[in-house]
Amino acid sequence: MDQLPARRLDPRMLRVWYISDIVAMVVVAALAVAAWLAVRHFGGDVFWVYLAAGVLELVCVGDLLISPRVEYATWRFDVTPTEVDLYHGVFVKKRVLVPLVRVQHVQTKQGPILRAHGLATVTVSTAGESFEIPGLAEGDAGELRDRVAELARLAREDT
Repeated sequence: MDQLPARRLDPRMLRVWYISDIVAMVVVAALAVAAWLAVRHFGGDVFWVYLAAGVLELVCVGDLLISPRVEYATWRFDVTPTEVDLYHGVFVKKRVLVPLVRVQHVQTKQGPILRAHGLATVTVSTAGESFEIPGLAEGDAGELRDRVAELARLAREDT
């Protein structure tokens, strides 16, 4: 396989992934409390609630400790005059080449956590699928969106 793409995500994306994982852990804990209350109210055995909640929280903690660092270390991308090259994955590494002639639209988006950290996600959409490049500085995301849109327009004109 060719050389991996060179561009990396903004380092602040690591913090965003940590925060997202912590939010998921809080949601799981809240659901566990709700399940515990429901089981107690109806007179059931709360042991299974404790067991399920404990297993889910262990999975969340494991994800918190491993996934963000590995995901950040492997996420790479490049934009050439003919394609968008994406490489990422924690357990399964994924390499995607998106031909610019197939690009229908490009957009940037921000959720509240990304916005609070000055980051944005660029989404490249084709007729069949959408591909995201998460965790770029807002200015870089806007520039990348505009560059991909312009290169896609030029690629369509050349065909």
